[in-house]
Amino acid sequence: MPIERSKTLVAIVGGLVATGLIGMLVFSLGGWAYHQRGRSLHDGRLRRAVALHPTADQITQALIAEGGTRVLSAPPSDAGWREFTARWPRAPLDDILAKQRKWAEVRVFAVQDVAYVLFFDAEGKLQDYALAQGPM
Repeated sequence: MPIERSKTLVAIVGGLVATGLIGMLVFSLGGWAYHQRGRSLHDGRLRRAVALHPTADQITQALIAEGGTRVLSAPPSDAGWREFTARWPRAPLDDILAKQRKWAEVRVFAVQDVAYVLFFDAEGKLQDYALAQGPM
């Protein structure tokens, strides 16, 4: 009888451990999918905006009108952009620096846990963007 009891105990403990591991996997995949979907939505949104080439003022007004959007000051130098990546650790720094050199104006907005780095030409029309995601 004691052997049967220990087998039952092992089966119960094994089942609980397996259930816990499966639960951890499900929640971790769910979190990953949530962040991927958010990035996809932000990326699609900005891609569509670039296709329309709104002016800096138009897109600023549109983003501010949504609520929850904060205007951030664009760093004036490469060192400032490095500091920016300390707050937004998943920012594509090399991409941002290359685009900053290419375009006349940069504006930065914080939308939820993502920073929109928007690049405008000399006429003030939106030409490109970079997404800088915050920490997960």
